[in-house]
Amino acid sequence: MRKLMFVLALLCAVACEPHDVEPQREPKCESFENFIAQDYYYGYENDTFKFEHFYDQEYAYWGGFACSNIKDTDPANGLFANQYAVFNDAAASGNKFLIYYYDSYNTPCDIVLKRDITLQDVKLNLTTYTYASISDEDINTFARKFEDGDYLKVVFTPISGYSESANKVECYVVDFRDGKRNMATDWNLFSLADLGTGYDRVRVTIETTDVGEWGANTPLYICMDDLCYFEE
Repeated sequence: MRKLMFVLALLCAVACEPHDVEPQREPKCESFENFIAQDYYYGYENDTFKFEHFYDQEYAYWGGFACSNIKDTDPANGLFANQYAVFNDAAASGNKFLIYYYDSYNTPCDIVLKRDITLQDVKLNLTTYTYASISDEDINTFARKFEDGDYLKVVFTPISGYSESANKVECYVVDFRDGKRNMATDWNLFSLADLGTGYDRVRVTIETTDVGEWGANTPLYICMDDLCYFEE
């Protein structure tokens, strides 16, 4: 009996010995703090990313990504002249963030990955201009106030070379479907993990249910911060 108990104790000691556990990886996050000190600036680039944009000097017309530090939570200021403002009193991290303007009439602007990484998640927030346009039809005469069934979604599509992947991620930043009243006004977190791996750029498009004869009536802007990723 003593011999049996000794054997059991020995087995337990062997089974319970500590072993090395691989630490869980923590993603790195880009918070867009490294741009020149002014209210807004077109494009953004560092060693990891290039956020594309275009600018027409003749017509002072732009599209794609721009950095901003303008915050405004007054819907009365939700005018085109205030298009660079986030509908929040702060950035998600630090003081700055990105604004993306999607122009469906021009070539889309992409997030170019300059290193071998996979995106994990991102925080999104409406601009003051977009928020006011879908909340008060008197602010923007071209757009209508959102009602039951309406939505505004940001679509991320991974691209490898010239081939788009089927692993699209749709982020509903405004969702009035099925009785919901969800709006991204608090730097809402959206997962991008389903984009998968093996892509070198991500195309960003925005879709709305308020569409007229000439295309979208809703201002197709979104603010972005804390874009997190894993290095491969």
